Amino acid sequence: MSKSAIKTQFQLCLLSYLQQALALPRAVILHAAGTTEAARMKMPLSGIRVLDLCIILAGPTCGRTLAEYGAEVIKIDSWLRPPSDRQLSDVGRGKRSICLDITKSEGLEVFLRLVDTADVVLGGFRKGVAERLGIGYEQLRERKPDIVYLAINAFGQDGDWSNRPGYEQNAQAATGVQVRNGGRGEKPIHSPYTFNDYGTGLMGAYAVMLALLHRRRTGRGQFVHTSLAQTGSTFSSPFLIDHEGYERNEAEGLDARGSNALNGLYEATDGWFVIADADWDTLTNITAFKHLSARDEFATDALRSRNDAALCDALGAVFRARTVADWLNDLRAGGIDAARNDGIDRILNDDYPREHGLIVNEDVAGLGQVTHAGVAPRLSKTQPMLGTTPTFGEDTEAVLLELGYEVEEIDSLRTVGVIPPLG
Repeated sequence: MSKSAIKTQFQLCLLSYLQQALALPRAVILHAAGTTEAARMKMPLSGIRVLDLCIILAGPTCGRTLAEYGAEVIKIDSWLRPPSDRQLSDVGRGKRSICLDITKSEGLEVFLRLVDTADVVLGGFRKGVAERLGIGYEQLRERKPDIVYLAINAFGQDGDWSNRPGYEQNAQAATGVQVRNGGRGEKPIHSPYTFNDYGTGLMGAYAVMLALLHRRRTGRGQFVHTSLAQTGSTFSSPFLIDHEGYERNEAEGLDARGSNALNGLYEATDGWFVIADADWDTLTNITAFKHLSARDEFATDALRSRNDAALCDALGAVFRARTVADWLNDLRAGGIDAARNDGIDRILNDDYPREHGLIVNEDVAGLGQVTHAGVAPRLSKTQPMLGTTPTFGEDTEAVLLELGYEVEEIDSLRTVGVIPPLG
């Protein structure tokens, strides 16, 4: 027996003794075992157990988000397909990590026993794959009628596209994002940030919590789903508006630096900055721009809209004469909202992101100190939990023992390859 198994078995024996001696619910004893679990008891999703079968980013982001608000999330991976260190420290934190091959009958039985204890299952499969594995919603609902089952994929559950594999870039292509970035008639540009992945994870967490509220009222679980394409369409909402007589005026490619001259990006001598919804009268009260108020083509809102390109050029010529810091000081003093365009190096070394929890540090085994994004949103009464990053599969034996497996049975699962070998 491994040292971790001996330790876990001792902890469970102690748990059983305390439960009987003090006549307290098992959950109370478990959560009292450490300050982290004690804090979890106060969270909105305390008492909710989630089984996370997802890979890459979208589904694991959903699981991470639920963990940040108190759910116990058990991340289930094949031990033959470990995630990268980057994925584990990004979307694995706050979860328990177990390795389990559910394609084997013994592994499937372990998973089904876990389902008996769970409230939520997260799956990131193409349509039909979960059913072939024996873990589809209808199959699990027969065993656990109140289960909430979230399915996340690239193109949804309906139509021919539901069977297509897909990732972030596929969803960007299908929802017009890459054409919009490149400009109509130009080469499409792939957005370097994975907003569909992370956005779909957040939408998935939102859907799960709505389903849990429904279950609280009715006692019934349900199947919920979202997709990267749905997220891409939602984020493209203003560009999807269409009706008779509507004149499309969508900024694209290099022109997509703002919706108009008073709301966009400008270059200074040492970098770029953005002004947001600047008021014309307020702007032209600033000395550097007073001369623009005398130009007839900018005299009214209608004229400024008609001559927006000329106004953009006029403002750009002024802004290129001084530094970003100079303009931020003058614009803010004059009542215009402006912000520097910062790169990652500056963000990681600036005080503001850390003071406001936009980025946080964590010591991760094998990696040292890791910087990653903080938690959002935040609640005044129940602050989210910044969970630690597990090592891959570290909770496998503990979870099996909690399910009632004997040490000999665990060794047998290891022998047939359902869980990883020791060492």
